[in-house]
Amino acid sequence: MIGFEKEFKIIKNKLTEEKLNNSILISGIKGIGKLFFVTKIIEDYINLKINPKQISHHLSLLKNNSHPNIRILKKKIDEKTNKIKNNIVIDQVRELNNFYHETNIIENLPKFILIDSADDLNLNSSNALLKILEEPQANTYFFLISHQPSALLPTIKSRCLKINLSSHNFDNFKKILISQNVETDDEIFKLLFDITNGSPGLSLNFNIDIILDIFDQLINSIIDNDTFSVNNNNITNLFSNFENEKYKIFLSLIKFILIVFKKVKMGLDIDESYLSQKILKIENLSEKITIDTIDNKLDYLINNENDLFTFNLDKKIFMINFFAIK
Repeated sequence: MIGFEKEFKIIKNKLTEEKLNNSILISGIKGIGKLFFVTKIIEDYINLKINPKQISHHLSLLKNNSHPNIRILKKKIDEKTNKIKNNIVIDQVRELNNFYHETNIIENLPKFILIDSADDLNLNSSNALLKILEEPQANTYFFLISHQPSALLPTIKSRCLKINLSSHNFDNFKKILISQNVETDDEIFKLLFDITNGSPGLSLNFNIDIILDIFDQLINSIIDNDTFSVNNNNITNLFSNFENEKYKIFLSLIKFILIVFKKVKMGLDIDESYLSQKILKIENLSEKITIDTIDNKLDYLINNENDLFTFNLDKKIFMINFFAIK
């Protein structure tokens, strides 16, 4: 458990001593390992409570999300569109309520309910969950994972023990990626650390073989005044073929570059904020873009990104419109 040893020990001890709150909110930036953190707590508890001869079987069920005492609630795939839905819907919480009130299949093991993430609950499913949390049962634990807890209903947060996991420092970030068989040089590790704010999970979504090339292309595209230049067309065609989740990740990369450009234009010393030497290219090219253009491009992304995915708009047109902003 790299980076969160203290928090891990606190929750594990409370769980073992049966002093843990029924509802726990685990928050932190996306991709730092919140689901892994919770899963590891449950794994250790299984190792403690289950007959050693049966542990392997229980851990296999947990890994496959088929353990009779454990449920992981997340967005489902829409059968009509074959794409992941935008929200966890009320019917899923109703199914969860049935599981919540059933007798434990494994009597010497509590029920664990993981919601990954609680940010994906809409208003109806949030209210349905709140009703369950308001009537806590012994020997049942809810773990709500959140990347943006400020978006959750205050009444839900008030029911939870709140544990915030801080972003990783560079050394822990690098250790985690190496543990996931990522092999590259320090400069790439530093660039990934900078653009993801120390998130190993987000970093694993970038193809390391092309990240340097795409990073340079995006910088040049953002300062390019020709909407339909060869470079902009290449980026537009590449991005338009991405699935939604991958597309979101690369849009976050664009926003990162714009924010660095803005920091430079505001006179901030970016050498103190970032580790990678690649960031210096943004500083060197900052004279080719105005702060108004930066703000307009950021406003476009912030104001339109949600509609892009909610209404399944054309990704190619979205990128063309972005590059056309001056």
